[in-house]
Amino acid sequence: MSKMLCRLALLPAALALGGSTDSAQLEWYMRETAMTNGGRLTFLSKPWWPKAQALAEGQSFTMDLNRDGRPDTIVKRENGHIVQAIDDSGRATEIWNEVSTAYLVSYKGTGLVDRMIVYIDNDGDGNADEMEMRHYRDGYLRYAWFGENYDGDGVRIFDIKDWSYVGNNGKSKFRGNLQIYLNKYDPLTNQWLPLSECPFAFWDDNKDGHGDTVFRVSAAPLASLTGPDTDYANNYNYMWADKATPLAEMGNLNVRLSFNIDPGTRSDPLDKPHYNFGFTMVGSEPYRYPNMTYTNPKRRPPQTVTRIDWKDGIAIGMSYPARETGFTWDESRSVWRWEGQFWLYERIYLSNTGGPTARWNMRREYSPAPVADRRLYYSDADKRYHLFGATEGWLEAGHLVNKKKDLEFRWSDRNGDGYLDTVQVFEGDNAIPSRTSHFEPRAVMVNLDRKALVREYNERILPQAIQENLDLIASLKRIANSPAAEDYEAEAAKAGMPERRRYCLDIARELYFLRARQLLREKNAAGPYPSASPDRKKWRSTEPGSRDTGYSMGDTLRFWKIERQIAAFETSYAAGRLKEAREHFRQIENELK
Repeated sequence: MSKMLCRLALLPAALALGGSTDSAQLEWYMRETAMTNGGRLTFLSKPWWPKAQALAEGQSFTMDLNRDGRPDTIVKRENGHIVQAIDDSGRATEIWNEVSTAYLVSYKGTGLVDRMIVYIDNDGDGNADEMEMRHYRDGYLRYAWFGENYDGDGVRIFDIKDWSYVGNNGKSKFRGNLQIYLNKYDPLTNQWLPLSECPFAFWDDNKDGHGDTVFRVSAAPLASLTGPDTDYANNYNYMWADKATPLAEMGNLNVRLSFNIDPGTRSDPLDKPHYNFGFTMVGSEPYRYPNMTYTNPKRRPPQTVTRIDWKDGIAIGMSYPARETGFTWDESRSVWRWEGQFWLYERIYLSNTGGPTARWNMRREYSPAPVADRRLYYSDADKRYHLFGATEGWLEAGHLVNKKKDLEFRWSDRNGDGYLDTVQVFEGDNAIPSRTSHFEPRAVMVNLDRKALVREYNERILPQAIQENLDLIASLKRIANSPAAEDYEAEAAKAGMPERRRYCLDIARELYFLRARQLLREKNAAGPYPSASPDRKKWRSTEPGSRDTGYSMGDTLRFWKIERQIAAFETSYAAGRLKEAREHFRQIENELK
């Protein structure tokens, strides 16, 4: 982690905290880029502007603004824009080096500044530790993205195209130990205020370059929760507005906290970030946190930003007072998003959740209960971690091995004890459930300790679940076939990660189970009972009857014995006692021979 500069005492309070400043007290590069009152910045009054206007595409000139006899500034026409690049250190051999460099951009060379992108090297090691992207409209500063890189590797934080932040293209460094955040500029007070994603913070525990935990806050006015736009934090119109909401009226209205529990050092490339599960929480907390203001004397005014301190982020996420909580698990390991796991704009709305979202093969659980901690439990019934207090959950399986919906699972908490204990399973688009099962979850509360979860999940839970799936599938396939299940088996066989393999086998197992149960019942019902009439000669006989002469008492005893065995088979299956279910299945097979 780079050293954070602590020269605040050398600066006037107005400069550090915002407000009016005396430009004569500023460093030379800050004077060159100083705004007027109200936050406007243009090239129009610069003595070099006429020369810049005359530049042809690709042409440039240099200047020595600090008058030390060496060039420290380049003005260039690039893609029709006028770009001024300033080496804030004043001593770089290469001005355009993205270390201590500021780039001011006037789109199409109008003379109005549209962007200012700044790289800040806090400790002078030749690597940029911070990056900021200031956005202007008609030359007026509106908002900025800031980034702080604690890895000290100098990797560019924001990938940019045409001097704007590029979205999820995998080239931004939204991983490792780092945070980014948006601040809104307030022209009345000359201050930075939190808005929207403030912050997005990342932690890399095992130093493999990936993110292991990601924390995202939605900063928005407290009043917006009951206003016309309850998704305020995701609306760029407020970022571009000419006015800012005072800090006293701002709140932390949504927190996302996601974790990766893949085993060991990940082999995935850095442009394929992955988080297994995450919480999405809605609340109404004032934006007030210790050490949330951070002043960097190397930053152009305003020098003080407002965001949650990186070292406090996980603890704040773990103790956020949520009014309601959504829980998401990427079962098929298909979502490669640096932002962590999103909720979705379906079924249950959680304000300020953000996007983009994913629908298929994502397990969702929802709790309407106000809580101030994150609680998980392990259910031995399905060998999964769940959100304690969830009243319902769902998962739509499909669009993985084909282009259709194969299954949907809907869970509920029948007795209100905080544990999901009932499931309905739907096939395809069928509106009638193929099975409804009540089960004992055999729940155990677990600590949300990431390292402990990594060990338990990958060394015990997944191997056991995979083997039990394989064993039961092998038994069921003695009588059942399902092309869709075969496709999931094939996908499981080529899966690179155990979690994806387990999920594909889960879906294959369910498809085989539903087919096998149907075949067992059909075969059991194929005898003279229950559709035929009784054979009056055998109504008390244990000898078998026939469909022609009628059923015997023995037919009824045998039918109901097998029905009870099928029910026991289904009960064991629903409870996740798959070894026991295999034994029931074997007994039924023998009875039906």
